[in-house]
Amino acid sequence: MLLNTEPPRHKRAISLTPLIDVVFILLLFFMLSSTFIQWRQIDVSAPSESQSESREQRVVTLISNDGKYKIGNMTLSLKDVDSVMTVVKQDPEAVYVIDVKSGIETQTMIDLLDAFKQAGAKSVSLAGVN
Repeated sequence: MLLNTEPPRHKRAISLTPLIDVVFILLLFFMLSSTFIQWRQIDVSAPSESQSESREQRVVTLISNDGKYKIGNMTLSLKDVDSVMTVVKQDPEAVYVIDVKSGIETQTMIDLLDAFKQAGAKSVSLAGVN
């Protein structure tokens, strides 16, 4: 008669440690890659013919990335907050058409749009890039 002298084998339990590590890494990845800020929107509408006939249009030309812009023959800067306020106070009902020179960053254009809206301009429009 043959005797089995080997010790009995125990079933190995599956370790949950690697699974917990993977879930933790995935949790960190999704937490770090998501954004929790709310984006602001700026309403930009194309002027219609009825709007342009009833209101005066003032062309604002953005000429540099550091915020310099021209209205008529005046060269002003976005760094000077009062300059936008004085321009808008002269005629808040006018349509301010922003003309952007080529090579200007989009953020600078948005800063100028936002500055005119914050100063109280009723209508700000974007002409395009030259």
